[in-house]
Formats: sequence, structure tokens, C-alpha cells
Amino acid sequence: MIDNNEEYLKKKLEWVKYRIEILDKMEEKLEEMKKLVRYAKDNDLDDEEIKEINIKLNRLKNEIVQMDDKSKIFWMDNQ
Repeated sequence: MIDNNEEYLKKKLEWVKYRIEILDKMEEKLEEMKKLVRYAKDNDLDDEEIKEINIKLNRLKNEIVQMDDKSKIFWMDNQ
């Protein structure tokens, strides 16, 4: 029992480290989104520029959602 618990805790620690890495990457993408929004707010953009920024924002949002979905659940807790 102790071995199983110890192994579980080791795997959980690995997952926590992985999750922290993913959260850091998600934070970088959120910062990029924030910069795009500030740029759009501070500049007089035409429709095409606004469309391009929205495409970039949606791409970043989708990347963040995928990263979160893939990393938020510790796989051993689903057994």
C-alpha cells in the first residue's frame, strides 16, 4: 500500500510540475492577447486590421483552451 501511495504521489508531483509549465505557457498567450487588445484600443484600425486581430485572438484563445483541457486532469485520478 505504501509503495502504491508513494508511486501515486510521485506521479502526482510530476503532473503538478507539468501543469505549472502549461499554466506558464497559457499566461504567455494571455499576455500576447492583452497586447493585441491594447494595440487595437490605442490605434485607429481599419476593418481588415480588426479582422486580423480578432483572428489572432481567437487562435490564441483556442490554443489556451486546448492546453488547459489536455493538462488540467491528473490521469491517475480517472482510474
